[in-house]
Amino acid sequence: MSAAPATTPLWANETEGRSFHRLPVTTMLNGADLTVPLHVLTGAKLGPTLGIITNQHGDEFLPTIVIRQWLAGLDTGKLSGRIVVVSVGNPLATAACQRLTPEPHGRTDLHEAFPGNARGNTTQMIAAVITAQVLDHIDFHCDFHAGGTGGRLQGRVDYNGKAPAEVKQRCFEMARAFGQPFVHENDLTGTSAHYVTTKRGIPSCNPEVGGTFLGPDSTATYTKQSMDGLTRLAAHLGLVDAPVPAVKQIHFDLVARRELRPHNSGYLESLYERPEQIGQPIAAGTLLGRVIDLYSYAVLEEIKAPFDGFLFFSRYSGTVSAGTQAFALAEAAKSERLD
Repeated sequence: MSAAPATTPLWANETEGRSFHRLPVTTMLNGADLTVPLHVLTGAKLGPTLGIITNQHGDEFLPTIVIRQWLAGLDTGKLSGRIVVVSVGNPLATAACQRLTPEPHGRTDLHEAFPGNARGNTTQMIAAVITAQVLDHIDFHCDFHAGGTGGRLQGRVDYNGKAPAEVKQRCFEMARAFGQPFVHENDLTGTSAHYVTTKRGIPSCNPEVGGTFLGPDSTATYTKQSMDGLTRLAAHLGLVDAPVPAVKQIHFDLVARRELRPHNSGYLESLYERPEQIGQPIAAGTLLGRVIDLYSYAVLEEIKAPFDGFLFFSRYSGTVSAGTQAFALAEAAKSERLD
């Protein structure tokens, strides 16, 4: 565990209820102040503090809209502890509707900028504020992501397989509790908020649920999955009183993971475009999609499953660049079913 943080958070002495803060970061050339939004729910009963960060990538809208609905349904009189939510981690990227901060100084992915640097570029300044006001003062952490633009279909929770053994086990338990079809032991070392917290002994999980611009049916499916996941996680941590029934999941690690990326740019004709297809067993050689040349209409390549596995990521049909992740499988022989 790290030494006690020097900064006292704005919400440290709040009593039961809800509050909203704008955490100052810096000033912008347009004359406006750059701030980070923070929602705080303080329960009537003592308990742990859960910190949630969303919209670190500016094109990942689903989690923060889900959390808005989820928080509105919570009764602080029945809440044990506190929930602290950064609703838009990267306001500049979100305003531009793009993944990274639009600044010309390098290291512009907030997800890769923690714990930040108050004397660094704007992205690092944002990370430093979130670290000082949130990550330094929580007992559990949820690093909530979704697919960005490009119609991504997915439902899994990652956890840091490189964390110390005791912390890793608690991260795994949080990932399981969130209740998505897949639990993924990932290597999250480096400069993510997830890594910063687990390095300090704070258990963390990293949901990756749904995507952006999926249409009403798919969005409704992933909204429900995420709402249920947040409630299950809060119950697991003792924040709320709710049943946490076991769910069937598939557990896999990086050895079992295979991302399928086209060698050619073109139009991806995906054969897997529905949320219910995520988690399906896929036989080796199964055609997942094909890439079509928009100019000549020729089929440039077919993308097939390299082994028997489970589909945990897919895209809608649409234009893709060479090297873009189109599909991802967990190899069946190297994965574990959790019941």
